[in-house]
Amino acid sequence: MEFRFETDYDQETLTAMAKGLRKTVRKKRSRRTRIIAGVVLALGLASTALSIASQEPLRARNLLVPIAMLCMIYASFQEDRLNGRIAKRNVLPGTEHASCVFGEDGYTIETSVTESRFSYPQILAIAELPRYVVLALSNNQAQALDKESFSGGTMEDFRAFLADKTGKPVQMIK
Repeated sequence: MEFRFETDYDQETLTAMAKGLRKTVRKKRSRRTRIIAGVVLALGLASTALSIASQEPLRARNLLVPIAMLCMIYASFQEDRLNGRIAKRNVLPGTEHASCVFGEDGYTIETSVTESRFSYPQILAIAELPRYVVLALSNNQAQALDKESFSGGTMEDFRAFLADKTGKPVQMIK
């Protein structure tokens, strides 16, 4: 059995890849980062409240802390999109579109500039989002498969195939 995907690595795809990595192989690190951000926000809020309560004269420092807190909140809510933008800068010319074919012994990804072969044990985690399947190869490397271009069977067959070949469950992510 052979499964095929065609994927365009645009901003939406790269954002989905970032989300897939964050929810699978980066899960612990992401949780720690959010805890630290929460503590920093609490300290900033306490500092701002003390500043207001003491009726200090308005200084740049008094405005800088709330602005930094707003930036941190924005970054927390837009983490995947920001990581996708950074990844977009690192996409090599000619690799914006990829064709992927899954076979019994491994899978091949072909772009206009290269052809790469991967074995199933290289996959650390599998995440399924509404439109994409994300294969995590490391904490910083993933491959996205656009389900809209899927051919060669059903998604249920593909999920079972991947779970069987990798020994990893397919994690459903909203």
